[in-house]
Amino acid sequence: MDNLARNLDISYVAMEYGKVVSLKEEAYLVRTDFGEVVSEKAVSCLVQPQEGDVVLLTVGSKGESFILSVLKRKNEKKQKTEITFKGNVSFNIKDGEFSLATDKNISLATNENMMLASDKISVHANKGEASIEKFSFIGNFFHTQVKRFKMVAISVENICRRFTQRVKDSFRFVEDLDEVQTGSARYLVKDTLTMQSKDAVHMAEEIVTINAEQIHLG
Repeated sequence: MDNLARNLDISYVAMEYGKVVSLKEEAYLVRTDFGEVVSEKAVSCLVQPQEGDVVLLTVGSKGESFILSVLKRKNEKKQKTEITFKGNVSFNIKDGEFSLATDKNISLATNENMMLASDKISVHANKGEASIEKFSFIGNFFHTQVKRFKMVAISVENICRRFTQRVKDSFRFVEDLDEVQTGSARYLVKDTLTMQSKDAVHMAEEIVTINAEQIHLG
């Protein structure tokens, strides 16, 4: 289709209102008062034009035409407004803050990496859910405080130089084998130590010592 803007005898850039009739890739067919014009989207036009939009466009003497902005759209609440950039994009804010708010959902998606860098990051939510195939955390100090903690895993492995637990009551249920391998072990019980089993075996290579005021066997 020949661009009718090439047939205009003008030596300056004219601004016109138009309506997007159709679009194909990066070319937009816009209907104006003087005919239909094939236009490109200007870099400054952030909103992606859609079919039926009323737009502001320029027409040059050499036939070039650019859509500057989208002025009006039918069913604006039902249609999705798309802001499109081509190439690398950077937002720089000097001496101010940046706020993003919505009454509904916010989605962030990328086919590659997503990076966040800040002096402090705070996240506040009523509920949270994360699904990560592989997760790694590296830091100097980690602190957590919760009312209830539940973990379900097939295998858990902890490797640390020192491990300390302080609890009021501790219960552990092991269905099969419970094995502890240590250089030395020490149990300090304030009141009564009770051990109950069907069979009990105590083995030592050298000395077994039992020291008490009274010893009852049988």
